[in-house]
Amino acid sequence: MAATEHPETGHGVAVEPDRVPLRLVIGMAALLTGMAVVAAILMVVYFKFMARGAAKSDASVVAEAGLERREPALPPAPRLEIRGVRRWTDFQAAERERLGSYGWMDRSTGAVHIPIERAIELIAERGVGPLPQAPVALPPSVQMPAAPPAPAVPTPPAQRGTK
Repeated sequence: MAATEHPETGHGVAVEPDRVPLRLVIGMAALLTGMAVVAAILMVVYFKFMARGAAKSDASVVAEAGLERREPALPPAPRLEIRGVRRWTDFQAAERERLGSYGWMDRSTGAVHIPIERAIELIAERGVGPLPQAPVALPPSVQMPAAPPAPAVPTPPAQRGTK
């Protein structure tokens, strides 16, 4: 009896095969792979076609609205940043030097600056105390608004009754 033939059992009933033919599995895998490739190619073609149409319609909408990109123009004179990179590196060097040295910030108020490492040590030793309110210098034409009155809190009526 051949391997592909199925023996019949008694009473004329055939036995169902216990394997799927390899040729069928490979054929289905090839069919699915082919369909996926064809679908991907069709999608690429469709999206390129649609993108071309969208680019044309977008260009017309932008032109109608007057939003075309223009060539960047130089800013009006005077152009102040001639050596911008050098100015920035000089600024950073000055800031690093200031962070590592002692000096006056404002002699009239007695404000000084100290090196950052020393400030960290002092904060670690002493902690941060209450800071004084910074003085605000306003021009004479500006007047500070008066503080609004505190809202009145209604008091509940006294409870009546005895214990």
